[in-house]
This record gives sequence, structure tokens and C-alpha cells, in this order.
Amino acid sequence: MKKRNSNLTAAMFLLPYGILFTVFVLIPVFYGFFVSLHKWHILSTAPQFVGLTNYRDILSDDLFRVAFLRTAYFVVMTAPLGNMLSLLLAVGLMQDFKGTPVYKVAFYMPVVMTVSVVAVMWRWLYSTEFGMLNYYLGCFAHFGHAVVPGLVSAQSAHVPWLSNPGTAQRAIALVSIWWGAGGNMLIYLAGLKAVPRELLEAAEVDGAGPLQRFWAVTWPMLRPTTLFCMVMSVISASQVFGQTYMLTGGGPYYSTLTVVLYVYQQGFGLYQLGYASAVAYVLFVAVFMFTLLQFKLLAVKR
Repeated sequence: MKKRNSNLTAAMFLLPYGILFTVFVLIPVFYGFFVSLHKWHILSTAPQFVGLTNYRDILSDDLFRVAFLRTAYFVVMTAPLGNMLSLLLAVGLMQDFKGTPVYKVAFYMPVVMTVSVVAVMWRWLYSTEFGMLNYYLGCFAHFGHAVVPGLVSAQSAHVPWLSNPGTAQRAIALVSIWWGAGGNMLIYLAGLKAVPRELLEAAEVDGAGPLQRFWAVTWPMLRPTTLFCMVMSVISASQVFGQTYMLTGGGPYYSTLTVVLYVYQQGFGLYQLGYASAVAYVLFVAVFMFTLLQFKLLAVKR
């Protein structure tokens, strides 16, 4: 009887979440797949069932191919580098030096910023004429030219970060890494604090240096944490939208066009809801398969 009451109490606590999850996640997911099987214009009152035609059209859509490759490149750039930065910050904060709480808050602050604030701030930083980044590049250019004439061109101080296809995607990747590093940093901090101190002390007694202790003791213990952070980073990077939409709009020359931005353009620019839903499902399958691959590569041995 007591166990039954305990199960009933647990079910009551889970019920609100279950209702919200069903209404705002499950129903939209299945309805989205239903929409993807139709030629569905946003102003149409009678959508036409077309089966898998939208999915077949995706295979011959050159612009989708560009968006998919750009998204994959963005994931490869941001997920590993972002996790490396988060881990380095966490290791540094584990040293428990004076002012650690202040640095912890400072590193986490970008995470709570909205994408509009982040975009406005970085647009000013990346400004070709007035940006802080180009200002410091200009200082370096003048210093380098004074030391070794011809070493640094004066043009290096006027880099069009967001309007040059060669730099735009890297610039947005830097924004994303900076924006999300603080969240994974806290997760890595929790993982580092869970490493038994006895193991580290035993390794130190055996003569292992700091790097050896990290590689032989800490890193293997962080594998579950790393797996979680990498999976979440890949999912987040594959859904990048706000940064590209507000900083470049997918340009220049589609160099920052991502799949989610392409879904937005198809659905709310061209009003093709059926095709946009099909593109979104293709992205879901791709991310799901890549996540399974990550679990295989980073599987925790028990």
C-alpha cells in the first residue's frame, strides 16, 4: 500500500510535465510530419497530399545542399572547440584562486544573454570601420609595420568580418563558442569535482605530474561528462539560427546559410510549410544519426 501511494505521488508530480511535453512537443512533432506530406501553402485552405514528394525534392535542391554542408561545417568548428574552451575554463576554476566566484559568474554571463543582445554586441565588435576587433588589429598593424616594415598590411585593420564569405562563418562560429562556453563549463566543473581526490593524490605520490594526472586519472573519469556536453553541443550547433539570422541573414553568397535558417526562409519567406517541415525532418534524422555515432565513439566502458 505504501509503495502504491509512493508511485501515485510520483505520477502526480510527473503529470504536469507529461501534459506540457505532449501538448508542446509530441503533438507538434507528429503534426509537423503530417504537414511535410502535403503541399501546404500558408494561405491555402485546402492543402494537397503529395506523399514523399517534398522529401524527393530535397534531394535535388542545391540550396538545401549548401545549407546542410554549411551547418555540418559549423558543427565541426564549434562543438569541439567550444568543449575544449569549456574544459580549460573549468580546469582553471578548479585551482580555487582568489576571485574564483567572480570569474565563474563572468564566464557564465553570456549564457543568460538573449540572442538579440549577443548579435547587437558582436555586430559592433565586428564593425569594419568602428569595431573594437579591427581597432586592435590596427594597433598591431602599426606596431608590426614600425618593427618590420611590410610585415603587416594596413588593410588588415579593416577586415569585413560579416560581409566577406571567407570570414563570415568563422566570425559567427566565434560568437557561438563564446556564447555557449559558460554552460558546458559548469557541467565540466561538476564532473571535475566528482573525481575522487584519493586517486589524484595516489597518482601524485607515484610521481605523476599535473598533465599525467589529468590524462591518466581525470580525463577517463570525465568521459560521461564529455559525452553529454558533446552531444548537446552538436544538437545546439546544428540548430543555429539566431546568430546567422541577425548578423548576416545567411549571406554573403549563402556562406552562412544554415538548415534551420533555410527552414525559416521556406516556411515564412516563401510560405511553403510542407517543404519546410520536410527539411526540418531531414535535419532531425541527420542529427539523430550523428548523435548515435557519438555514442559509439565516446561510449563509456563499464
